[in-house]
Amino acid sequence: EIDSTVTFAFNSAVLDAAARETLHKQADWIKQFPEVRFNVYGHTDAVGSESYNKRLGKRRANAVVNYFASQGISRDRLEALVSFGETQPVIETPGRERKNRRTVTEVSGFVSGHPNVLDGKYAAIIYREYVASAVPLPTGAVPATNQ
Repeated sequence: EIDSTVTFAFNSAVLDAAARETLHKQADWIKQFPEVRFNVYGHTDAVGSESYNKRLGKRRANAVVNYFASQGISRDRLEALVSFGETQPVIETPGRERKNRRTVTEVSGFVSGHPNVLDGKYAAIIYREYVASAVPLPTGAVPATNQ
């Protein structure tokens, strides 16, 4: 499973090494599904004005889209859609919190007219990835059950 979130330093839209590593994994996954579109949402912590944080969140989302484009993903499949600024914190606090300073990459739909969409090939791709992602349970592990 690939993390859909990267975090940022305070008052920054610069991708650090950890963010680039996560985004590289996201980009590799995104490349496997050329028929899928993605949105990137920017967030901030609660420090600063609402208008400044909206702009900062958008700069963060654009930094992620630019990184994906540098990895060969078409901008037609990517959108730095919106900045939520400080309105959707992961951790409720009025102070600095790195987990709140983030972007989230999400599937938004399909590329219009792409030949793989809904023609049976897409199901085969999803099934292939599902099977490939299966991880055997460690020896002696007890499977989780819904209780």
